[in-house]
Amino acid sequence: MPEIMKETGKTGTNFAAMLRTAFKIIKKLLGISAGAALIAVAFNAFVIPYGLLSGGVSGLALMGSYLYKFPVYLGIFVLNIPIFLWGLKELQWKLMLYSGVGTAVVIAALPLSAPYIPVPALDLFLASVFSGVVGGIGSGIIFKLGASAGGTDIAAIIMKKKRNISVGATNFYCNIAVLALSTFFFDLKIALYTAISMWVGARITDSVIEGFNRNKSVTIISDRSSEIAERIMNEIDRGVTYLEGQGAYTGEPKRLINCVVSHYEIAKLKEIVLDVDRDAFIFITETVEVMGKGFTM
Repeated sequence: MPEIMKETGKTGTNFAAMLRTAFKIIKKLLGISAGAALIAVAFNAFVIPYGLLSGGVSGLALMGSYLYKFPVYLGIFVLNIPIFLWGLKELQWKLMLYSGVGTAVVIAALPLSAPYIPVPALDLFLASVFSGVVGGIGSGIIFKLGASAGGTDIAAIIMKKKRNISVGATNFYCNIAVLALSTFFFDLKIALYTAISMWVGARITDSVIEGFNRNKSVTIISDRSSEIAERIMNEIDRGVTYLEGQGAYTGEPKRLINCVVSHYEIAKLKEIVLDVDRDAFIFITETVEVMGKGFTM
């Protein structure tokens, strides 16, 4: 009887774990699809109606559409085929699977959503800015979930793996190449406004990936570290960690304080430290992401 109960409990645990895994996968796929849909919205609302371009594969597809009336979504599909074949050979299948979902949703959403997306009456500058904002949010969501929308993003990841060239550098060079090519066929003004869109999109993408709530990691060196740590915990309600160190010049042991605070708490922390020890040494670094009690879990 105990063995049956044990097996039943084990089966129930396994089933619960499978449900959690399935929920995570579904949540991830829905997030990737939402990000890809936003990219399609940016194209249909701001990029295509105003004759703007974009970087990488989508930029080439847009040029093909403007010059030869070849549908953008088909251009993206055709150009992504060799890139995905290359990616399947060089990268993990999970990354390629999720990236395939992102690319497929972009390709499908472009023609399906076009009749329903209103085109706002904007000047070219605002169109370039908002194309970067909407597209950047979509790209940021996809990247944050560990996928991509295909194209040069996959090529960039491969180049990072094989040649140790940063992803940002590869994307930058691909975008510059597309912009340079566009000047032979389009007005220079289009290339310049497209550059604005790319810049805005890159900044928004980084903000989505890293989060808008920036925090600070603070290290404090003081002979009165215990008193400083006590006041930080009581007055700011942040945890602190002691690090053991040694002064290289004096050879004396030092107890360092390390803590993470929000952007809004940094002024109060400096006030506490300088109030306790005017000779304290403080250095502050910006953190990209913090996970744990009191911060994002």
